[in-house]
Amino acid sequence: MGSSILDYKNEFFRGPRIHLNNAGLAPISLKAAHKVQYWTQRFYEEGFYTDADYVKDVQHSRQSLAKLLNCSSDELAFFQSTAGGVSQIAFGFDLKENDEVVLWDQEYSSNLYPWQEACRRVRAKLVMLPSLADLSTPVDKILAACTGKTKIVAISWVQFQTGARTDIKTLVEECHRKNIFVFVDVIQGLGIHPFDFKNWGVDAAAGGSHKWLTSPVGVGYLALKKEHLGHFKLINVGSATYGTCDDPALLECIAKNDVSRFEAGSKQVLEITALGASCDLIHEVGIAIIEKEVLRLACKLREGIEDLGFQIHSPYALDSLITPMVNFSGKDMGKTKLQLAGYPVNFAMRGPGLRLSPHAFNTDDDIQMVLGLLQS
Repeated sequence: MGSSILDYKNEFFRGPRIHLNNAGLAPISLKAAHKVQYWTQRFYEEGFYTDADYVKDVQHSRQSLAKLLNCSSDELAFFQSTAGGVSQIAFGFDLKENDEVVLWDQEYSSNLYPWQEACRRVRAKLVMLPSLADLSTPVDKILAACTGKTKIVAISWVQFQTGARTDIKTLVEECHRKNIFVFVDVIQGLGIHPFDFKNWGVDAAAGGSHKWLTSPVGVGYLALKKEHLGHFKLINVGSATYGTCDDPALLECIAKNDVSRFEAGSKQVLEITALGASCDLIHEVGIAIIEKEVLRLACKLREGIEDLGFQIHSPYALDSLITPMVNFSGKDMGKTKLQLAGYPVNFAMRGPGLRLSPHAFNTDDDIQMVLGLLQS
C-alpha cells in the first residue's frame, strides 16, 4: 500500500516560516536529510571503505530519477546543475552557420545563455519567440516559427515566471516530422507533474535537484535518447568518460557507450543520493496524488488572491489550472512584499509580478495565513 498525501506532508519540517517559493528553492524532504546525514557519518567513520556502497547508492538514485522521467537509467547523466546538462546539448550538438534554434522569449537564463553562446560561436540564428499577451506558450506558435533551417527547439516544459506549459508530446510529434531535435528543460515541472520521456519521444531533457524535487541544491541531470549518443561532442572529459577512477590511464580511450560518458569525474554523492531519496518518496506517494494536492492548494490560493482584487498573470482560468505558480500584481506591491517577508513567507519577483508557488507539503492553514497577510 502506497503512502498518503498526509505521509508526504509529514516528511517536511513545520516551523514559523511558510515556504511559497518552491519554484525557486524548496525545503528538502526528511528522507533526503537522513540520506545526507547517513553518508556524512559513513564518510567520517569509514573513508575509502564506503567506496562500493556509495557507488551502488548513486546508481539507485539514477534509477529512481530515470523512473520519474520514464527513461532508461543508461540514458541519464548527472551534472553539477541544470545549466551543465543544457550546455552539453547546446555545445555538443553539431550546429552550423545559419542553422536555427527556437526558444521562448521568457526562458530562464540557464536554458537561454548556453544556446545563445552556442549560436554565437558558429553564427547560427537564435529565434526568440514572443509569448502571447497572457504569457501562454502554445505549441502552434512554435511550429509556425520553424523553417527548413530549424535544427533544434529548446524550450522549458513549464516557464518559471508564471507556470505557462507547452504541450511537449504534440511538439515532439510535429517537430520529428520535420527532422527537428527537441530539447526540454523540465526543472519547473518534474516532481509535481507526470513526465514521459519515452512515450512523448523527447530527444533530450535536463533539470536540477532543487525546486519541486525537494532535494539539496547541487545536482543537474540530462536524459538523452540512446540513438543520439554518438552525435554529441564531449564537453567535459575525465576518467569517468571512459571508465572508473581505478582504470589504468591509456593513450587510446574509448568513451563509455551510455549517457554516463558525459560525467567526467567524481560524483556529488551527498546531493545525488539525497535526490534519489526524494525521488523514492515521490514514487511511494504517487505523482498523480502529489499533482492533485499541489493544484488544489494553488487553486485555493489563486481564488483568494483574485477575490482580494489583485491581477493574475498566470495564463490559466481557475477551472483549468495546470500550474501551482500564481503570479500577481496590483495595489501597493511594496507594502505587499513587506507584509509577506515580515511573517515570514518566501516569494519571488518574476516577470510581471510577485510569484507564489505552493507545493503539496503546504497546508490549507499556510494558504489562509498568506491570504490574511495580503488582505491586511
